[in-house]
Amino acid sequence: MSGGFDVEGDALRKYAKAVDAAAGRIDGIRSRTQQLELTQETFGKLPESDNLKADYDTQRKESGKDLADAVDTLYAIADALKDSAAAYDGTEMDNSGMMGGGS
Repeated sequence: MSGGFDVEGDALRKYAKAVDAAAGRIDGIRSRTQQLELTQETFGKLPESDNLKADYDTQRKESGKDLADAVDTLYAIADALKDSAAAYDGTEMDNSGMMGGGS
């Protein structure tokens, strides 16, 4: 305990698990949306259809990158939470040992 705060390592690990799960769900969405490739014929034969296809391709590529970045960020957050939990647990064990409460 430091400064009146008591950090529960189990709570951090539980939240990290939820963040990992969210990252997995977003990665699944990213994977599925990247499979949605539309052909030029999908946009018809109107004068602007070429531009619509190009816009779609750009948005698909950029959204895939954005979702991949979100997944990476969430995994990094989950890892940081796990590291924090381990650090707090280690500090708690060290403090207990110094005060005669450890083994």
